[in-house]
This record gives sequence, C-alpha cells and structure tokens, in this order.
Amino acid sequence: MKVATDSQLTAAPIRQGGFWGHLLVSASACLLTVSILGSAVILAYKGYRRHELKTKVRSFIASLENRTPDELAERIEELRQRPKVAQHVLPELRNTLAAARSENQLRAAIEVSRAFVSHSSIQRALLELRRDPRETVAAAAVSVLADLEPPEKAAEALGQCLEGVDVGEISDAAIDEICAGLLKLGGPGLEVMQHHVGRLSEDRRIWIVGYVDAVGGPYRRAWLDMLQRDPDPRVSAAAQAAQDVRTVDAR
Repeated sequence: MKVATDSQLTAAPIRQGGFWGHLLVSASACLLTVSILGSAVILAYKGYRRHELKTKVRSFIASLENRTPDELAERIEELRQRPKVAQHVLPELRNTLAAARSENQLRAAIEVSRAFVSHSSIQRALLELRRDPRETVAAAAVSVLADLEPPEKAAEALGQCLEGVDVGEISDAAIDEICAGLLKLGGPGLEVMQHHVGRLSEDRRIWIVGYVDAVGGPYRRAWLDMLQRDPDPRVSAAAQAAQDVRTVDAR
C-alpha cells in the first residue's frame, strides 16, 4: 500500500481551493461586466433622453413667435407647474433673450420669461433689454420686471430701469411702463419714484399727473402731492388742478 507524503496531502486541498477561487473570480468578473454594461446602457439612455428633451425645448423656443397671446399664457402656466422641464428651458430662453432671430420671437420670449423672472440671470437680461431701441421690446421687458416679488424688489428693478432716462437711453414706451408699474406697486413704487422723478422731463412729469389722475387708486393723492411739490411750475400747477377737480367732484 502506497502512503501519500505530507506534500501530496497538502497539495490536494490547495488545488481544490484554487478551482473554486478561479470560479468565483470568473463569476465576479461576469457580474462586473454585466453591471458595467448595464450602467453604460442606462447612461446612454439618459443621454438620449436629455438630447431629445433639449431638441424639444429648442423647437418650443423657436415656435414662440407663432403662438397667440392665449397660447403663450398657457405655456407659461405649464412651465410654472413643471419645474423639472423649466430648468431645461431656462438656458435656451436666456440665449433667445440675448440673440433672438426676430423681434416677434424676442417679444414672445420676453413674455415667457414671466415664468422665470425670479431667476437673477433673466432679470439681468430684461434690464439690458430696457435700452433696446425697439419700443415694443423695451416696454415688454419692463412690464415683466414689474411682476417681481416682493413689490419692493419689483420697485427696485424699475428704479434701475429709470437710470439712463435723463440721457435718452430709455424709449418713451418703456418709460410709460415704468411709471405705470411703479404706480401699481403702491408704497414701494412711490418711494422709488420720489428718488427718480427728477430724471424725467417736465413734459413727462405733466403726463404722469394726467395718468395718475385717470388711473386713480389708493396712492393717487400721494403721487399728486409729490408732483405738486415739483420745482417746475407747470408740473405743480397740473398736480394742483387735478387735486382741486377731484375735491370739487367729491363735494
């Protein structure tokens, strides 16, 4: 009977263990490969979905100029309700505000920006557009800034819009929107106007008297009191006349 040596006895389990070890390594490698391939597929799918969404967003922005006001309002509301989609729209909208291919597309993009006016990048773009030589564009940009919340922030933005008025950088239509927006904002709007009213021409301040008198509201008297203290006698007289007429009517 042949007796196994010590080296033979110890070699057997090593060979057995080596087989299972190789099997485990092979299985692990297979699982890792499957995992890597699975991750690659997922990443490729996500990349495709992002590309598809970006294409749709670009098509949406490009088609804005063909939308009716009601359709634009619907799209704005949809974007407000879908923040995950909105985050993809924002970069394309900024690009359009900076370099729209037509005035109609730019005006439509400005209207859609109402859904994003809380974003500082959109605010900066709109502030820049207040100087646009196309009156309808500048006025539209200003009207969106008046929607900022809270009212103090909107008033501050409109005050910034008034900077440059005295050197002719802002169109008449944009000034109309600024004044209308400040009146609508109540107390914060009045406070800002008190600091900037001197930038406006005498004829513009007389126009404000008529506008405030016609629109009325809870701050009508406060605005007319401000204009009644105007250093230009024509402005103060117009404001005084508006106060007197309203007083007589009240009787």
